[in-house]
Amino acid sequence: MEELRSTEILDREIQEDARKKAARIIADAEKQAADIRSAVKERIQKAREERQSVYAAKEAAFKADAQAAVPLKKERFLAEYEDTAVTDAINEYIAGLKPAKKLELVKKLLAKYAPAFKNKKINAVVNGFDIKTIKDALEAEAGKGNVLSCTQAPKGQDFEGCIIETEDRSVKCRATISELVNRIVDTDRYELAAALFGGRLPE
Repeated sequence: MEELRSTEILDREIQEDARKKAARIIADAEKQAADIRSAVKERIQKAREERQSVYAAKEAAFKADAQAAVPLKKERFLAEYEDTAVTDAINEYIAGLKPAKKLELVKKLLAKYAPAFKNKKINAVVNGFDIKTIKDALEAEAGKGNVLSCTQAPKGQDFEGCIIETEDRSVKCRATISELVNRIVDTDRYELAAALFGGRLPE
């Protein structure tokens, strides 16, 4: 009986020892798990902070770029507004001219382009003006007999004036009202803008 009790005591001691070891293992496992969770949380927080920092930097750069672009956009808008206003003013002025005055303007363009086609065989198409009048002006500039043809422009060609092309197609000149407007805008843009806006563009 004594031996049996000793065995029971030993078994209980073994079981108790096993429970203690198991408890330590569980405690260690829980601590490791807690440490892992803590480390993961730290890493997540660090990653979140890094990401927020990157996003903040990108946002700041974007805002800086946007703010830098505003003056450029404004300057571009004002330049376009100025060009449109100047062009509209010129077109409005020319539209109010008498046909004889418009013809005079086209003849001046022909004289300006004359060195490019003088003494060369040319063909011309006309729109908005008397064909014979334009042909006479062309012959005066290119030389009599050098105007091979001077005809009405085909339908669909929307211009007012005369388009000249040499026989070999090496030279083409546009003595048109729209070309005149472009030349005026290119050469006198600032003076015209000053006249229109009193030397100051609208804000």
